[in-house]
Amino acid sequence: MANFQRLILLILFLCLIINDVNPYKFVESEKDAAIISRNLVKEFGIGTLVTIMNHHEKEDVRGYPFGLFDYFTDDCPSTGNPLLLLSDWQKNIQNSRDNDWKASLMIRKLSNNDTFFPFAEPRLNLFGHLERVSGDEVANVQKCFLDKHPRARGWLPGGGHMFYFYRFIVHDIYFVGGFGNEHYIGYIDSELYHKVEPDGSTYINHNCNEVEVDQVRWMNMQHP
Repeated sequence: MANFQRLILLILFLCLIINDVNPYKFVESEKDAAIISRNLVKEFGIGTLVTIMNHHEKEDVRGYPFGLFDYFTDDCPSTGNPLLLLSDWQKNIQNSRDNDWKASLMIRKLSNNDTFFPFAEPRLNLFGHLERVSGDEVANVQKCFLDKHPRARGWLPGGGHMFYFYRFIVHDIYFVGGFGNEHYIGYIDSELYHKVEPDGSTYINHNCNEVEVDQVRWMNMQHP
């Protein structure tokens, strides 16, 4: 275990050296951050849905933020507005309904790599509101969602568990690309976020945080 920890520290130390001596160190623009945000929404599919505890809850917890992770997928076709499959019994739905359907969704990069360093990786918070999907849209949304989360088949609407599809309409975005001297940190204009398209070539592995790095893609990003 001690040797593994030394290896991690060595990798991080080398990252710092590379970043300090690299004259072409990448600095993310707001547009880059918007594209990376759209990539995260498209690629990962698990986030933390956060609402405010409603006035029907016990007095000690009213007004507190409440968050639990949920499956989501990008809209079909991609718009950057995530789709979620939620039950009316869930606290988040009850809270959101009591607060003009407001909610936020926190999304971050996920990895099984042993050298993964989450604080150096991108994450974002989406601010918006929930709208229930209904009518002819349900079939298309259902297919889209199951393509991403096949295990959710048992929770589909009509299955007796009061689950429904909701579209998370994004109004604002707060993005943390990693460490602030290299990556964009701040709000992203919502119009820009919705205008850009997901683009894997703009997704940055953040140099040394994981052992396996696409060197060609990384060099292309360092020398645009």
